[in-house]
Amino acid sequence: ENWVNSCAFSSDDKLIVTACNDEIVRIWHTQSGELKRTLQGHTRRIIDSRIFDDGNRIISASLDRTARIWDAHTGKIMSE
Repeated sequence: ENWVNSCAFSSDDKLIVTACNDEIVRIWHTQSGELKRTLQGHTRRIIDSRIFDDGNRIISASLDRTARIWDAHTGKIMSE
């Protein structure tokens, strides 16, 4: 099932990031509910994700035993 395991707001409350069982991190716009971006690269369910205070990076942790840092604007992996 595609459960949401965690969600976190950006410091300006404009975005929500969700970590899901389907191995995808999603970034949502809080006002419109629009899906802004998906972050894919984990190979097992994602248990947590957070947005850095600067709003430019997202960190996610997965049962694939990796933590990844993503560029929030491009969706590219910055670090594993």
